Amino acid sequence: MPKRGGGRPRNNWKGGEHFEHDDRMHNTGRRVMFKQSQNKGKNKFRNWNDAKLLFDDDVDMGASGQIQNRRGAFRGRGGRLGSPPPRPAHRRKFITGVLPWYQITIPYGAKCEKETLLNALSSFLSPDVFVAHYFKMEGNAAIFYVDDVKMAEKIFNADRKIMLPNGFKMILVVRNAVPRINITDDMKEKMKLAMAKRYNAATKALNLTKFHVDPELADIFCALFRPVIMLAAIDIIAENIPDLEALNLNDNKIHGLEHLKILAVKFKNLKILYMGDNRITSIAALEALKALPLVELYLKGNPLVNRFNDNEAYKSEIRRKFPKLMRLDDEDLPPPISFDIPDESTLPPVQQSFLVDPSGQELVKEFLKQYYAIYDSESRQALLEAYHETATFTLTTNYLSTDPRNTGSTSKLNTYMMYSRNLLRITEREPRRRHLKTGKLQVVSLLSDLPKTSHDLMGFAVDLVIFRPTMLVLTMNGVYKEIMTAGTPLRSFHRTFVIVPNSSGGFCILNDILFVTNVTKDQEEKAFASTVPIAAAPAPAPAPVPVLTSPLAPVAGTSQEDAQKNMMLNMLSQQTGMNEHWSINCLQETGWDYQRALFIFNQLQSEGKIPPEAFVK
Repeated sequence: MPKRGGGRPRNNWKGGEHFEHDDRMHNTGRRVMFKQSQNKGKNKFRNWNDAKLLFDDDVDMGASGQIQNRRGAFRGRGGRLGSPPPRPAHRRKFITGVLPWYQITIPYGAKCEKETLLNALSSFLSPDVFVAHYFKMEGNAAIFYVDDVKMAEKIFNADRKIMLPNGFKMILVVRNAVPRINITDDMKEKMKLAMAKRYNAATKALNLTKFHVDPELADIFCALFRPVIMLAAIDIIAENIPDLEALNLNDNKIHGLEHLKILAVKFKNLKILYMGDNRITSIAALEALKALPLVELYLKGNPLVNRFNDNEAYKSEIRRKFPKLMRLDDEDLPPPISFDIPDESTLPPVQQSFLVDPSGQELVKEFLKQYYAIYDSESRQALLEAYHETATFTLTTNYLSTDPRNTGSTSKLNTYMMYSRNLLRITEREPRRRHLKTGKLQVVSLLSDLPKTSHDLMGFAVDLVIFRPTMLVLTMNGVYKEIMTAGTPLRSFHRTFVIVPNSSGGFCILNDILFVTNVTKDQEEKAFASTVPIAAAPAPAPAPVPVLTSPLAPVAGTSQEDAQKNMMLNMLSQQTGMNEHWSINCLQETGWDYQRALFIFNQLQSEGKIPPEAFVK
């Protein structure tokens, strides 16, 4: 007598096999007998396996393609268990997957020939045409793949609607999946043969459009949207066509480009790239190709193109990533605006300091020693003589947003924030005016309120960008420590001085701009590495005037005009090497025009017309 549930379960079932059943009506002649149970009326069938009561049910298209179990058996008219369940009223829904490939499984398809199955499916789907990729038999099932979501949905809706010649209805299970990848030497050889037919040696161009449908690759999965396959293809191309100049990757369902950074490394001459009809969604993905020297690019058919309502904005964004681009999507672009500099040009070597005129080196050095000797002293009041009556000063501060070390208490810049004149943050006119200090009294008063410091003078990077008789512009950056602050924190600074002659025959600061922030890790490691600072001498007593002077400074009490003449005399003497007598003659003959005097000196010196006694001091 058969067990409850309609027969003995089969124990020899193997995964991937399908038993021989179909949708045709059969009269098996099986008799169903019911045996009296001792538990009358109480959970008579509680041990039944509900899955055995299923006759025909939906297929789960989410991922597995497995038959879903019902929660309980259907109770038909009269309350008898085992009555045929009705067809569900709702219609199965096709779920679009992330991957562009779909696996089609035909259970019991091994009973028919491949041509019989595909011809029956093609006739039903006509006039639509599909390509069955990588057809094979696994157990009792026939399996193939399609690479089009619309076609996969039509095949999904054709389930149990196609009658085969043997009277069976074709069952079609569709799920989102790609074939298994196993890159072997044999696969690489087939890829190489397919590429050889697609390569144009005359133009050094390789056309890999729809590479996976190439006849040479009919029996293997070779879709270039899979990174492992794309990288294998790139290796083959680099080995056999290292001087490749044009590559066509159209219609390969490519979506990710991060692994294509290697193109710029493997192919230095690649200038033409076609990536049309793929699945590139954002312009940011093109960052991986930015290093390529592209002059032509094709992107039509990608979702990123549809993100731009303005075609000019689209061209501008692409041109920004590829400045040398001359052609985009089969349209010529206007010539790029660029400087006529060779690609192989090299930058000058890095130097810590720059002097527009070497003769100003000693002046700058002396000024820094005098100024910072007072600035780092106990009192900064002596700096009053270093600033012009109408001098201006601005302080700006900000944190290094990318440095995680700015969270500690010693990293706080609150002392400087209250004086900061950051124009990006202070937009009102009155606060901007209030934070601009005008006049040497206001300037030195603010400097005195700032924390006491000790500067690393040997670590300064100094630039003398303007050196003229009437004005000097001096910039510097470096580090200092706050000697009276808890933790003795290090700070980084950048400072610009605009210096002009003063009435006493020296120079004074007309404009002072100071920027303060936290030190970088590299600055922190190198700070105060030298034990011999420039200003090693103790700070001078009471109030030495930090006047920027030269060896031939004029005496006090001279007029402004005389002061400027003395300054020009000193500068010309230092720059040319001539003694004072010859320098005065040169300036007098040119009407005290410094630039003209220097020009005449250089001209006469090149002609050998200046006697040796002019250089005797």
